[in-house]
Parts: sequence; structure tokens; C-alpha cells
Amino acid sequence: MEAELTSFIACSPQEQCQELREYMNELGAEISTQPSPKGMEDDLHKIIGVCDICFQKGTEADIESVLNGIVSVVIIADSQASDGLVLAFCEKLTKAWEPEVKHGLIALKVLRLLFYSLNEFSPMRYHVYYYMVEVAGKVGQMQSVFTNTNTLKKTFTSRPPSSEQLQKLYRLLHISLTNCKMSDDAYKVMLDLLATYTMENASQAREDAQRCIVASLADPNIYIFDHLLPLKPVKFLEGNPIHDLLMCAVYDGLAEYLKFYSGHKEFMQKMNLDHAQMMKKMRILTLISMAEKNNEINFQQIERELQLETNEVEKFIIDALKTKLLTARIDQANRKLSVQSAVKRALSKAHWVQIRDTLIQWKSSIHQMRDNLLELEQPM
Repeated sequence: MEAELTSFIACSPQEQCQELREYMNELGAEISTQPSPKGMEDDLHKIIGVCDICFQKGTEADIESVLNGIVSVVIIADSQASDGLVLAFCEKLTKAWEPEVKHGLIALKVLRLLFYSLNEFSPMRYHVYYYMVEVAGKVGQMQSVFTNTNTLKKTFTSRPPSSEQLQKLYRLLHISLTNCKMSDDAYKVMLDLLATYTMENASQAREDAQRCIVASLADPNIYIFDHLLPLKPVKFLEGNPIHDLLMCAVYDGLAEYLKFYSGHKEFMQKMNLDHAQMMKKMRILTLISMAEKNNEINFQQIERELQLETNEVEKFIIDALKTKLLTARIDQANRKLSVQSAVKRALSKAHWVQIRDTLIQWKSSIHQMRDNLLELEQPM
């Protein structure tokens, strides 16, 4: 996110409020043209209360100019009143523009201006950003307000949100990114959300964990799920059908999935999980498990274990190879699959030990190579 520059009206805050009151009154808003005896902050509350009329009757240029004018006065209001003014203004901007998308884009620009106009230590920056995400999700502009959660955290370095605020924001980000068809980013945000919980409060994330598992299983591009298992909210679901299904996707094959499905058909429907898509996914995962253990797999074995018709095997293998989860060569003459490599569906302790030993071996080889090169540099 980058700051936007704007120029404000060259007059005093009180004069700006007077101009805003008169403009709103001319549009037909129920607001007096006389200043409030209670002061400028009360004037601003009244102006914000009717500012939505500009979306109904103003031109696009006038709408943005007027709303920017409100920003310029709100940010210099008395600190005791400014928080309430900021929240009231954000709520108006979030709802008043609908359903005209062009007006929504204006509202988003004004919220961005307000966000960057606030002091980096202001607690209001979190709330303004929250409303920005809400509007951006509705007008399809999430890429303009969100990159990733690491960048987001840096944005709030001076005044980090509380754990509860961060969790609330991550939930909204997930919804907004999903609405904008940014499924990969939405999935990563959901993982970051679950990672914010501990065993002490994991029970509060039950719905989030379930939603994350369902989204993972339903995504046609996700096949590896073992990274979900260590998450505390996911652990809290142990013993529930959704956790059993996740374990099946991590470790088991097609036969075990079909056994689960036969006893949980209503549950699958309730979770909006498509059985045909799960069948396809579990067939590919079963093939990966077979490829982990065998360098060669004949078509007859694939046909039997994946419950395919003879004429379906080759097309299925081609589809599986497109996932890049395994590398193999199809031997049509001998009706077999020659496996070169396959990803591991789950990394056990033994796998991590093997990786560690391999890295140690590489390190030793590099050191030996370095020593050999140093010897060559020695004068004869």
C-alpha cells in the first residue's frame, strides 16, 4: 500500500466545516447552515451524519472532493473527539456508497487517504484499515490494500493490533479475498489466523479450523495437508468427522476415503464437499503413495486400487502428472508407469532425520571441496 497525495482547501477548519454544512444543505440534507454552539467537533458529527447524501446527488468529482475535505478536518480535530469521528466516518463510507461500484471505489480512495493521514501510532489506523478491507472486498480491489500478512504486520509496527483484533481482521481478509477470487491468498491468511491461537484458546477457533480444512479439501490445487495437523485449533478438532477426513487425506488412500464417505454422506453434504471432487483428489493421493513405494506401477494395479475402468487409466495418469506432485514416464507398450520422483504426502520424524542427514552430508562434501581447492592454491 502506498500513500496518496492530495491538496486541501486553503482555509481554516471552521471555514471548511461551514462550506461542508452549506453544501450538504444545498443537496437537501437535514442540517443547519449555522455553526453548532458546542464547537467544531459537534459540527463534524452532524456533517458526517448526513455526508451520505453526496453519494446520492453529487457528481463523482464532487463526492471525492467533499469527502476528502471531511478527512482534512477530522484528522486535526480534538484528540478526545477524533476517535469517534473517525469511526463514524468509516461506517458511513463503508455503507453509503452501495450499490454503485464507482462510488465504492471513491469510498475506498477516501479511506486510504484517511489511513495514511493518521499518525502511525494512532489506534484508529487499525479500524480504518479494517473498513478498507471490507470495502475493497466488495468492489474487487483487494490487491490494492493487501499483499501478505508479513507486510500487513510491518504496516502496524508502531501500534500493533491486539491478538483479538488481528484475528478479527484475518477473518475479514479471508472473506474479502475469497470474494475477489484470490483463493491462494485467502488460504494463506486462514493458516496465519489459525497460527495465532494457542492450546489455551484453541477452542475459540473451532469454526475457523473447520472452515480452513474444508477450504483446503475443496481446493482443486491443494493436495498436501500435513502442515495443518500441528495447528492448535486443528488439534482441538480431534475426534470430529472433519478431522477424521483430514487424517484420511494426509495418510490414507481411496479405499479408506470411501469407507469414511459411506458413513458420513450427510456430513459431506453439510460441509458442501463434493464427493466426485474428493474421489478425484483421493485417487491422485493414492497414486502418489504408490509412487513413493514403487519405481514401477503397472496399469492393472492402478486400475484396481483406484477403481478405474481400463480405458480411464491413461487419462487419469496424465491428469495426475499435471499436478507436478510426481514425475514419471508412461510406458504404453508394457502398460506401466515408471516413477522418477514423488512428493511425500506427510513428513514423519524419520523423513526429517533423513533430510538432516542429507544436509549434513552435503555440508561435509562442500567443506571437503573447499579444503581441496585451498590445497591447490598452495605454492609447489
